[in-house]
Amino acid sequence: FQDNATNESIPVVNKRLCASILLGDGFHNFADGFFIAAAFRSCSVAVAISIMLVTLFHEIAQELADFIVLTKFGGLPVWKALAFNFLSGLTVCLGGIVFLATTPTDTATGVILAMAGGVYINIAACETAPRMEGAMKGRGDRALML
Repeated sequence: FQDNATNESIPVVNKRLCASILLGDGFHNFADGFFIAAAFRSCSVAVAISIMLVTLFHEIAQELADFIVLTKFGGLPVWKALAFNFLSGLTVCLGGIVFLATTPTDTATGVILAMAGGVYINIAACETAPRMEGAMKGRGDRALML
């Protein structure tokens, strides 16, 4: 849209896109908080820290992608995209607090940790493997990838 008084273009915010990105990211981060808290409650410190670091590294790329979508396609100004992305990221703390405030059974904790493992296997299969496809030269490389 065009502001006739100042002759500047006013960006149109795609509220549905922004809401779906932020809500989805909020639920995703909440689940990550569950996974990290379950690891610290049930695993060794070394395993728990490794799960926390893997989550952190995957979240860096995820949050950058969300920021780009919110600013380029969602029409949000940079400061609003950063603020909303930060608030959405805080749900990881909420997920951890909720998990630690409850007393799930060992079976429930195992299921949560198994789901976390499945999430990271899915990320490896869906995001990493296709990028490796171009670097593979022959059948031997494909067999090593599996």
